[in-house]
Amino acid sequence: MSVAEERRAAAAARGRVSSRGGVPSGVRPGAGSSNPRRPSGGGTSGGSWSGSAGGRREDPRDTANVGDLRLGLAAFLLLATGGLGFGRVLDALDWWFVTNLVIAIVLATAILLRRTRLPAVFVWLGAGIAWLLTITLFFASETAIIGIVPTPTTLGAFERLRDAGFQTFHDGSAPLDTDAGVVFVMAAGGGLVALAVAWLVLGRHAPVLAAVLVFAVYAGPTVAVSFPLDPWVFAFVALSFLWLLREDVRRRELLRALASARAAGDGRGAGPSAMTGVGRFGGLGPAVLVSAVAVVVALLTPAVLPDLAVRDVTAGARGSGPFVNGINPLISLGQSLRRPANTTALEYTTTADEPPYLKVTDLNEFTGTVWGPDNSGYNDGNTLDAFPAPAGLSEAIPVETFETTVTVDSLSSPWLPLPYPTQKVDGLRGDWRFEAAGLTAMAERGSTRGQTYTATSTAILPTAQQMRDVPPVADPASAAPYLELPDDLPQIIRDTAADVTATASTDYDRAIALQRYFRSTFEYSESAPVEEGFDGSGAEVIATFLERKAGYCIHFSSAMAVMSRVLGIPARIAIGYLPGTTIDNTPANRDTYIVTSDQLHAWPELYFEGVGWVPFEPTASRGVVTQFNDASTATPGSGSVSPDSRPAPTAASTPTPTADALGGPTSTRSGGAFTAALVPLAILLGVLVLLATPSIARGLRRSAGRRRALAEGTSAGWAWAEFLDTARDLGFPVTSAESPRGFASRLRGQFRIESPAVDRLVAAVERESYAPSAGGAASAGSVDAALAEAKAALRSASQPLERALAVVIPRSLVLRRDQRVDWRPPAAS
Repeated sequence: MSVAEERRAAAAARGRVSSRGGVPSGVRPGAGSSNPRRPSGGGTSGGSWSGSAGGRREDPRDTANVGDLRLGLAAFLLLATGGLGFGRVLDALDWWFVTNLVIAIVLATAILLRRTRLPAVFVWLGAGIAWLLTITLFFASETAIIGIVPTPTTLGAFERLRDAGFQTFHDGSAPLDTDAGVVFVMAAGGGLVALAVAWLVLGRHAPVLAAVLVFAVYAGPTVAVSFPLDPWVFAFVALSFLWLLREDVRRRELLRALASARAAGDGRGAGPSAMTGVGRFGGLGPAVLVSAVAVVVALLTPAVLPDLAVRDVTAGARGSGPFVNGINPLISLGQSLRRPANTTALEYTTTADEPPYLKVTDLNEFTGTVWGPDNSGYNDGNTLDAFPAPAGLSEAIPVETFETTVTVDSLSSPWLPLPYPTQKVDGLRGDWRFEAAGLTAMAERGSTRGQTYTATSTAILPTAQQMRDVPPVADPASAAPYLELPDDLPQIIRDTAADVTATASTDYDRAIALQRYFRSTFEYSESAPVEEGFDGSGAEVIATFLERKAGYCIHFSSAMAVMSRVLGIPARIAIGYLPGTTIDNTPANRDTYIVTSDQLHAWPELYFEGVGWVPFEPTASRGVVTQFNDASTATPGSGSVSPDSRPAPTAASTPTPTADALGGPTSTRSGGAFTAALVPLAILLGVLVLLATPSIARGLRRSAGRRRALAEGTSAGWAWAEFLDTARDLGFPVTSAESPRGFASRLRGQFRIESPAVDRLVAAVERESYAPSAGGAASAGSVDAALAEAKAALRSASQPLERALAVVIPRSLVLRRDQRVDWRPPAAS
């Protein structure tokens, strides 16, 4: 190639620098800059940048959107993976695709508008308008002008969709059905979060703040309903976060490369291949290493940290039980009592002589502080086409079979309201399993909402004499879990149980005495336990309840169950619904009943050998009293009663807890508020570990390099490489081909960093490289001192934000091999 051809090629290369991160074609800085960061003076425009097109003033916004596309893609991936935190709360993924489409439109609009060089306020106003037009098109096009321009009617439609979505979140239980309201809330909310993230990432250069916002959204379901963190989803979110940080660092380096090239008056050397971390694939190796560490931390954290789920409520062979939301049902019942909302949970018709209680689950594990279920019996083979016979029932006890057809209305729950004991269930959609001990059923996948099913059940009809004549428990080992009590049980519980049943001679008479004691001497009160500070179901709460003699179904049922265990009668607590209110009489001997959400209830079940589990009703002025006669008439699900002892089960007489206790987002774990606080603390710990990983990796590499340099006698070479890495971390542009003396000169001339320590470090490197055998090499101690002083000079010349980024996101971790400085001198030939 001729000299002329070489010159033409060089000029063409300089003209292309701007597309690779260098100076725009034909642009040269003015001479005589007095500020190393901001050229001034001279030039064709009185200190401004001049372009080749008639000396126009260069708009600083020409480089404002550098890297927007890659940052936008990283932000989209972070938002998409963060949204997966709702995957366990919502039933299907249609909401996720719609939400991500809205997010993509908002981000794309912001990126495109930034390329038009509009003022920032119009960019973000335009992105907000794009969000509004998109949700109008998706959710209320029939109310809009040409299907996309919203009208006042559109805003009303949005309000209705919002209210419907919030109602589903409030009343339902995971996994929630993704109706139009839920999808609207997720899509509209996701679009607003995307708008905030775009502003933080593109407009404010604050990706860490954007990631904190996304992590808060991702962690919301975990904190709200005590779901454990999904380690794989967390890993994807973490990797997306690292990519976002990597792209932000890359953009900062590009902008610094442009500024450096302009300050030097030439675009050469400012391209991506010459600048730290600016290469197209720069830093993939170290970035993958750091990402792998983050993923390992995410996957190992659940195994290392204590189990943050509600052990007493969700423990079981399947890892989760009926209370998949991590709800302590008894505490949640009390919280629900004080909510005014009341909806129709379900309707049913039955052929039974008396309307049955509809049981949802049993609580049989009592720790002294809380009741919880044993969910080990929900096995894969336990399908609902054939339940086992109820435990303990002998052939001597008369029974009757009846059918109950249930139509679920607002109740969205993973477990099924059933009369006890049920023989089989027909008509259900989804994958359901029964639990053998309590004959309750829960969904492996699906929920009760919209279901219509028929349960074939048994009414157990013993006489009072048969109840008194029951033999001792045949299998003490199987009954033992239902007799367990804490060692520190308050003495008032034992004394009261003995006093109340002092004249009773059989377990049945003792149970009747306890039931009569609670119903005749106690007062039903929803407010007294809260006002007087004894709300709950633990042993201390029961002791206070016995003194105050006021409470609601939680206190009555837990007190009678514990006192029955004190007397040696196996006992557990049932959660379910009262019989409801008759609304119609239909042909074929089927009465129709409506059950409202405020008829959720708790009652004790006691075990009698030969009869099985028998429900009792100790709650004052509520439910159906259990009382067997010698000529028994049955009340399915609640024993049998004398005709004059059964109060009408009206809605007005049973203002008991709402469906939120079974399916709502309220979360109360055993151990109280302190244990509940561990969930957000664990999330915060995981985020801090993730943020600290790059800094830890940088420190480990620095320590390993120094040890190797000391062993090889190359401490000056290593110190210079560490000095360059520190400069990169702090945002100073470093080229791989620049000599130590040349870099030190540029620091003095461009950045006004004049430190004798830098000169000493340069001299030490030169002596070690060119005259080590002549005794010119500096001592390791003096080199270390010079390095520390030189690094301090770099930090003093940098901005606080750059110093913080150097700790959290050290750029030197993301260098290609050809960008690294080989600090070891070449071997002598």
